[in-house]
Amino acid sequence: MITRSAFLKSLAATALLPRFSAAEKPAAKPDFAKAFRDGMATLDEIFWVPEIANWLDRPGKDLRGHFEGKINPPWWSCANAVEAMVDFMNVTRTSLYDARLREIHAGNVLRGSRLPKLADSLRKQEKWTEADEAKLRRTMKSLDAGKIHGSEFRNEYLDDSAWWGIAWLKFHERTTDPRYLRTAVAIHKHLANNWRKEGGVSWAEEADKRDPNAITNSLFVVLSARLHRVTKQQDFLGWAEKTIAWEKEAKLYNGTGIVDRPGHKGDYWTYNQGAYLGGLEALHAVTGKQAWLDEAAAVATTIMEKSGVVLGDGVLYEKLSTEGWDVGMFKGICARYFGILSRSLKRQRIHPEVSGKLDRVLAASAGAILKLPQEGGLYPLEWQPPPRAKVVNYNTQLSALIAIAAAL
Repeated sequence: MITRSAFLKSLAATALLPRFSAAEKPAAKPDFAKAFRDGMATLDEIFWVPEIANWLDRPGKDLRGHFEGKINPPWWSCANAVEAMVDFMNVTRTSLYDARLREIHAGNVLRGSRLPKLADSLRKQEKWTEADEAKLRRTMKSLDAGKIHGSEFRNEYLDDSAWWGIAWLKFHERTTDPRYLRTAVAIHKHLANNWRKEGGVSWAEEADKRDPNAITNSLFVVLSARLHRVTKQQDFLGWAEKTIAWEKEAKLYNGTGIVDRPGHKGDYWTYNQGAYLGGLEALHAVTGKQAWLDEAAAVATTIMEKSGVVLGDGVLYEKLSTEGWDVGMFKGICARYFGILSRSLKRQRIHPEVSGKLDRVLAASAGAILKLPQEGGLYPLEWQPPPRAKVVNYNTQLSALIAIAAAL
């Protein structure tokens, strides 16, 4: 039997609790993990092609188009998919994508090695000719694991290669399998061999694309620092410090944001902002010097408050353009590195105001993504309403998923 005194205490305590009408009940926290899993399943359903152990850059799974070289994997984007799946598994402590990642590496470490499987499928569909057979023989004969272009996920674009190096190094750290470390080291050597005498890694090896840019060099800092963390080899740390010094000399950070190339003004693409912060954080992770995190916190503050890539409600915004294939991926990459920096600041218990702002951007962006209308099951490029353009493709879907994973 409850006493009068106990009843009054209970009543008083109840009075202090917030009260909500049916319409005012606090919204349930979004299930970001489920959103990521569902979104990856959609990406696979639309773009994954088992015969090549990779995704193609448009719906339809057109084996003929790929065999003829008209449709190909969205190469650097696929590297970001690999990294996103590793990040998700590490955060959720699952092994959901391990087998898929092993399949991707084995099937693409020598590009073209899976073409016989593609040919088998076309034969079964009775879409194969003697001319195709002759072409397949020529192609397979030309494959060479010793070639830089086409093996160990390297090609003539140094930023493309860097994305793959970072992704496979993460998978090596997860699995300790030396095959993935070998790939990351081979890619690092490829980038180092393209260091210009004037400083900085070239964007690409083609004669008209030898200039350095922000994304290639920021990724080289990240890859170099993390390779030092894994191998303890001093040369890797030397490359990271040399490259960040060049970025500062080239004034890629201009006091507000990260410009795309030396000499540019105000062209603040979101992925450049994130990757530069990633380099500073990676240097702190391997040296323990707080100055790197202090610098990252200061740079992150100006990016969020002055560059225009974060809207007033905290949602990431690609202010420069909505045109082109690559742009659809940029915001997710920025979110990834915002998340990495925020977690690092929290571990060190410094700059709580900055980690709080970063977390606000991540939560606002992921929350906005989940409210977006989808087209064919795919998230669009723009996360804020109203959109300037309605664009949906492989990149826009994956970019959203990377941001969702960063908010976990």
